[in-house]
Amino acid sequence: MTSAQEHAVRRTGQDVCVVAGPGSGKTTVLIERFAWLVEERGVAPTRVLAITFTEKAATEIKERLIARFAARPDLRESIERAWVSTIDGFCARLLREHAIAAGLAPDFTVLDQPLAERLAREAAEEALDGLLQERPDEMRRLMGALDLSTQDDGRQPDLARSLLDVYEELRIAGLRELPSPQAPSDLWPRARELARSVDTETGTQAGKFREWAAEFLALPSAPLNREHFVVTSRLSGVRLGSVSKSGPARELKKEIVPLLEMQWLAARNADLLDLLRAAVTRIDALYREKKRADAALDFGDLEQDTIRLLESDDAIRQETAGRFDEILMDEMQDTNRLQWRLADLIRRRMFAVGDINQSIYGFRHAEPAVFEEYRRGLEAAGAAVDDLRENHRSRPEILAAVSRLLDGQPGIEPRPLIAARQFPPAATPAVERLVAQTPELEAELVAARIRELADKDEPVYHDIAILVRALGSTGPFERALDQAGIPFLVSGGRTFLEAREIRDLLALLAVLVNPLDEIALIGVLRSPFAGMSDEEIFRIGREGWQEAFETRFGRLRPLAGFLAPDRLLATALDESGYLAGLPERARANIDKLLAYVRRNGARQLAELLEDLEALRATQSEAEAPPPDAGNVVRLMTIHAAKGLEFKVVFVSALHRGTDRRKPVIAFLPGKGLGAKWRNPASGKGQSDSAHAAVIEELKRREEAEENRLLYVAMTRAEERLILSYSERGRKSAWRKLAETVALGHALKSNGWAWPCATATEGGMEELLD
Repeated sequence: MTSAQEHAVRRTGQDVCVVAGPGSGKTTVLIERFAWLVEERGVAPTRVLAITFTEKAATEIKERLIARFAARPDLRESIERAWVSTIDGFCARLLREHAIAAGLAPDFTVLDQPLAERLAREAAEEALDGLLQERPDEMRRLMGALDLSTQDDGRQPDLARSLLDVYEELRIAGLRELPSPQAPSDLWPRARELARSVDTETGTQAGKFREWAAEFLALPSAPLNREHFVVTSRLSGVRLGSVSKSGPARELKKEIVPLLEMQWLAARNADLLDLLRAAVTRIDALYREKKRADAALDFGDLEQDTIRLLESDDAIRQETAGRFDEILMDEMQDTNRLQWRLADLIRRRMFAVGDINQSIYGFRHAEPAVFEEYRRGLEAAGAAVDDLRENHRSRPEILAAVSRLLDGQPGIEPRPLIAARQFPPAATPAVERLVAQTPELEAELVAARIRELADKDEPVYHDIAILVRALGSTGPFERALDQAGIPFLVSGGRTFLEAREIRDLLALLAVLVNPLDEIALIGVLRSPFAGMSDEEIFRIGREGWQEAFETRFGRLRPLAGFLAPDRLLATALDESGYLAGLPERARANIDKLLAYVRRNGARQLAELLEDLEALRATQSEAEAPPPDAGNVVRLMTIHAAKGLEFKVVFVSALHRGTDRRKPVIAFLPGKGLGAKWRNPASGKGQSDSAHAAVIEELKRREEAEENRLLYVAMTRAEERLILSYSERGRKSAWRKLAETVALGHALKSNGWAWPCATATEGGMEELLD
């Protein structure tokens, strides 16, 4: 270990905070801390609780601990029994020991995520159906008032899904009910005061402002009605012109009236917000009842019930805390406040490792502020904080590029990245930029660069990774790699159930379950199962679709009720010749689906399809590796690459931005419950006060996490980092960062160059900045 690592491992007399930058050996430090406690402090392995973020990390740490103590057979059994797990795993183990005290069935089960999602969805739909029957007028008003159908940039929001998102946020906050709204400061007096002051304005638009102010001052303070919104909306048509930059007209138009409209929307729809609160409360009750009927818990219950048990039974809390001399927490930046509250209940001495710059799991409710508050608390108490800055992974040129792009950006702590690994001199620049006119040309450019790199050495493809923000970007790269004859594997995301061959098989099952599912029916006819062209499908029409399907698969329909789904699919595959000509990767995916269906074949076919759809919508499931998957390029999301490293990393599709849609109903602790309503005057969607505050906070968090995501992507590279993007469309934040820094003269002082290859329709031209 380095001296900094050694100091962190051996620190005593305080809680320990280790800020571990990328490539700094944080897992090694965690394992060596465990070993030091056992070997030098005499702590029994079973008296150390090691908490990790994922099952994969827990397994890796347990395996490395077993290898670390291979020469100590006397410790082998206790090492294997050591508490090394995720927080969920720890909670399940503790609740099973104290099931009666926790009010749980001793044989409770833990729902896997797809089934939990399905039960929660059923609860949400039942809650809304019940409210519609009991309070039909209010529910109809709610559906008319919410801005549920005016977004034109993608899939429309869904009320049940929106309420489930609110419910999830509520649970993560450790709350059982949505808090009542706090009375906002009344802006009406200030607005009227400014309107009366408009007479002092001069300029080309002053007259129009005075006309508007007179109309505004004529409005009654109560009751609130549509006319209030009609008047305020007219202010948007009055230009500021040459009025005073600090006068009442500007303050009215830019600040007070927009806020006043938000307040009015909240007041006008206060009873509907209460209805939304009632819906969430009912969802909670119905979902809990469904789980209770099955003696089951979901992952959220594990944490909540463990906290409830420890807070309500002091003897169990003290007994649990007394089991452990020290808690080791890995990836603390990825925890949320509920998880920290749990750890805080049982900790005697804490050893936490994290890096705020690598916190990228906001969609799982991770709060990097938890780690920051822990660190600041130690510093305020005069305790030392260990900072591991030496990077043992990447070339210095790569680390310099990371700093140039991201230091000072929101969400990024400026911390020096010190290159500690020795590399032989590089014959070519370590950092490159590839730019193309279209995503397809970008993918071809990346494939050509991979082929060039492989030809220079040997085709060691497993040293290369292409990282993208989301798997919706992988299509062009898959096609380009296939055309170039480069073996690859897609992993990390919803790739398996999105694969073409899997969609074909699921469409076939869907039509066998429901002959009226025309989307699935056309999918089957267009697939290699039937091989029909779009023109032929259009020509034969609906009656022809059913006839074509029945001709090919009609004999399977009566079998669907009793034949195992895997046998049903195998029969269809054999009779249709679907497998002929499929690449090995596609065959491996089909084998994986058949294995999944075989394991779950006891369920009704319709329920099995629902579970698979829930898995597709909510979970990441990698494609099956082909038989010879050792020497392949990895095409994966940045989230899936967390914790990995590759000699050559392409961070690609930088032109792809984030999903700009925001929830119509939103809740955050401290901000409250808010919604986007239809303005009664204009019909356009407009946020109420709480919704605007939540959306503003979500945007701030999203921007910070986007920068951290790019930071994680770039720091996966060991020897070569290549950024690529297409010039088509609006510039994303990542593309702007790459362009601004890549073309800056300051880069030359760092001793590294930035080649830029530009692909056009006419070919490829090499440029050197």
